Amino acid sequence: MDKNNERLLAVEVLTRVGKGSYSNLTLDATIKKAKLDSRDAGLLTNIVYGVIQHQMTLDFYLQPFVGKRKLDNWVTVLLRTAVYQMVYLDKVPNRAIFYDSTEIAKELGHVGVAKFVTAILRRIDREGVPALDSIKDDVQRMAIAASTPDWLVQKLIDQYGLADAQAVLDDINHAPRAALRMNTNITNADDLKFRLEEQFTLEPSVISPAGMTADSGHLALTPEFGAGYYTMQDESSQLVAPSMQIQPGGRVLDACAAPGGKTTHIAQYLDAKAGGEVVALDLHPHKVKLIDQNAERMQVQDRVHAQALDARQAVAEFGAAAFDRVLVDAPCSGLGLMRRKPEVKYEKSQADIDNLTKVQSSLLDAIAPIVKVGGRLTYSTCTVAREENEQVVAAFLARHPEYQQEPVFTEKHLQKNHAANGLQLLPSDYGTDGFFIANMTRVK
Repeated sequence: MDKNNERLLAVEVLTRVGKGSYSNLTLDATIKKAKLDSRDAGLLTNIVYGVIQHQMTLDFYLQPFVGKRKLDNWVTVLLRTAVYQMVYLDKVPNRAIFYDSTEIAKELGHVGVAKFVTAILRRIDREGVPALDSIKDDVQRMAIAASTPDWLVQKLIDQYGLADAQAVLDDINHAPRAALRMNTNITNADDLKFRLEEQFTLEPSVISPAGMTADSGHLALTPEFGAGYYTMQDESSQLVAPSMQIQPGGRVLDACAAPGGKTTHIAQYLDAKAGGEVVALDLHPHKVKLIDQNAERMQVQDRVHAQALDARQAVAEFGAAAFDRVLVDAPCSGLGLMRRKPEVKYEKSQADIDNLTKVQSSLLDAIAPIVKVGGRLTYSTCTVAREENEQVVAAFLARHPEYQQEPVFTEKHLQKNHAANGLQLLPSDYGTDGFFIANMTRVK
């Protein structure tokens, strides 16, 4: 069998993801190594993300046919890929799925496994998959239908209500649009559309004036990307820098900065000649290099200073009241990224959220003295869990009466917001990542 067969590669990628590899990195590396054309790369990408997105649903479909048999992980993955194609990909003929699945089973196992896989798939073809409405418990049915763990479904219902929870679950298993942020210092929407029109159909972002989106394509492989005309950044993340209302000569701290997407956006508002500077911190030196590389590519290296430092040591390093603006883009559960990184649904737990809230709170407490009186502290996360967002901010304000919360400024009016004081976007609101922003001014 061809080692670069896209269905075989899908099984190999998914098996590695099941052992802890990142889906996006493993997939990109596989496409490059196999030198797949756009058509084969598209099918591989569709299968990999589709299987991860619908994993619980696929296992529900397979269960009556597999029963209590103990299968090797790769066999389970192979069956998931086959059923995903049978159920979700209308244009792929079953004969192609059966043939390739049998050949993959021979390649990775032996003839006996191949016969087992073929028998399972032919039974499913004859009998059909079980109906989701056979699940009597409402939360469990929602969970299986959206392939999202029960605890997370219940959390969405408890925190946002049934309608918004269902909207999120309906939305997260659709492929995300590619989003870019223009470098408005050197280009604009008309110029960028003209430069890229032969390769991509770009549309303006609904929520970010600097953002544009495309249905598909490898936007990070163009000469314009390399020259810093734009960078890849989700539309919701693009709201952070403008919300900080940065002055050209201001001094800004990006406390958790790597790989530098928000850092370079902040830098676009600064003027090095007027003394404007953003100090970007990360714990790891190799990630600091990424910040420097992105700053150079985006042509803002003259106002970006990146260094390896634990943000909790920033006051000792720079002194109290040292910055006009501070961003704490905190480590979080990433539950706003379920569409872009679907494996996060299965990897996180309530215990992870509880532990992360301690980290988030300790970061804010450590950073609080570094903001000048009259300056602004901005807190952001890419999660939808209220414990990591509004509750962290409320607890911080209770501990720090020298701060008061301010409305989140956005350049475009956003009709949808799920936070009383901050800005909470759900993935279903605008087709973006789920994201939270809070702004707090130091008043004394």
